Amino acid sequence: MTVYLHLDHAVQAHATMPDRERIEHMRVDRWIDYPRARQALEKLEELLLFPKRARMPNLLIFGASGMGKTMIIEKFVRAHPPSFDESSGIHHRPIIAVQMVASPDEGRFYHRLLSVIGAPPPTRATIGQLETQALRLLQETAPRMLVIDEVQNLIAGTYREQRRMLNLLRFLGNELRIPLICLGSHEARDAIRGDAHLNSRFEPYGLPPWRHDADFHGLVGGLLRSLPLRSPSELTDSALKRLVEVNGGVTASIFRMVIDLATEAILSGTERITPAAILDHRVAAPPPFAAA
Repeated sequence: MTVYLHLDHAVQAHATMPDRERIEHMRVDRWIDYPRARQALEKLEELLLFPKRARMPNLLIFGASGMGKTMIIEKFVRAHPPSFDESSGIHHRPIIAVQMVASPDEGRFYHRLLSVIGAPPPTRATIGQLETQALRLLQETAPRMLVIDEVQNLIAGTYREQRRMLNLLRFLGNELRIPLICLGSHEARDAIRGDAHLNSRFEPYGLPPWRHDADFHGLVGGLLRSLPLRSPSELTDSALKRLVEVNGGVTASIFRMVIDLATEAILSGTERITPAAILDHRVAAPPPFAAA
């Protein structure tokens, strides 16, 4: 039996599978470790263990769309799954993760938060009733962290709507005495700055676009080891430089291009990505009015 030593151990068995199954395997989401993401996870672990106090520290993870913010949080949540307390019959969730509604609206946000907890809100409930129910259930499930994704959606509302939502976030942090973790684009920083008291508690942590450096070499090397190609791909410095440049340094775009090239390598029988394949590859232009 052939051993594919250029692949991670867990991936080697996939290299023996038929082409179709290997291509399907490549198209699933995957975690590739790299220093900036590892530092973010370490910050999250530190905040999860932070003792309760009146002013809890918070974290804002920001960066362009496709830089991997959501994948960092998903990996963190998987590492801290819910547990069931048989004596009380309650599922305790260390981390509650919710996405900010498309435009700032307290009622819709509470509805979404209650849905994530697993408690459908009452019909025609007032904001006060929704708030009371959410706080009661959050205290029962005893989260140690509240994660809010797509925080830049706050700026889609009027000044008054933004102020109300920022007050809501500050209120939740104060009442529950748990860290708030906000994720979003660069505009998310502007949204949080709308409340001076809230902003002072947030540590900003950016995920900048990739550059052609040692960390990027490590990222691509890790990605290649996770793809079940039967021959090693040895990329030149010029090929790696083009890979980062044509994709604007965006993680998701880089991954998509490499996986497309790996798929072509399987279908053509070459079983490896060559420098020429990267240098000759044409990246599809984004559609008009695509989100940045």
